Amino acid sequence: MLGNAPEWPLDSPMTRSASSGPSTLARVLTGPPGRLLIPSAAFAGLLLTYGDSVPGSYFMTQIVGALLALGVAVVWGPRFVVGLLRADGRPGLRRHWARWAAVPLVGATVFGLLWFDVPSSARFALSKASMEQIAQRIAAGKEPASERRWAGLYQVSSIERSDDGVIFYLEDAGFLDRYGFIWSPKARVYQDLETAYKHIEGPWYEWREWF
Repeated sequence: MLGNAPEWPLDSPMTRSASSGPSTLARVLTGPPGRLLIPSAAFAGLLLTYGDSVPGSYFMTQIVGALLALGVAVVWGPRFVVGLLRADGRPGLRRHWARWAAVPLVGATVFGLLWFDVPSSARFALSKASMEQIAQRIAAGKEPASERRWAGLYQVSSIERSDDGVIFYLEDAGFLDRYGFIWSPKARVYQDLETAYKHIEGPWYEWREWF
């Protein structure tokens, strides 16, 4: 004969567990971004902006930043949707709106900086005076062409004097092609099948050598 199912007291652990609210998984899915997700988004943004601060970009830095940003989006997006769809998640969205907004705000800021080429323009503006002093000394023969060194905020693999002016070869910029800057006060730069130039301002040009 089948026995009756046990009846648990109202204040027993079993009844408290059944009525204690959302499960652990639900709390995780609807909980606001914490100490890992927001810093990860900020770090991904730093990698992407730094990688885009040179002609041709720092390829590996951009790849790591893009993968980290993708991971943040994959985690943040579903959690936000779950919190939006669940009745017990919407109060948390309103209560922790600043933490939820932090990740898309970082993303929008980074997108805007890259769209308007702010990292590259700012780095060049801060480095131009130092690079021009180096270029003038090398062009005048007061300083020999040099190997790996810092020129302003750029690490260059070498600096060479040429008929066109002075060429700065950037360290680690680009993937297969080589990138750099050329200082040519007489504006004597010529396109050919192996190199390309893009005028920046004054005597400065962005230089690219095809692979």
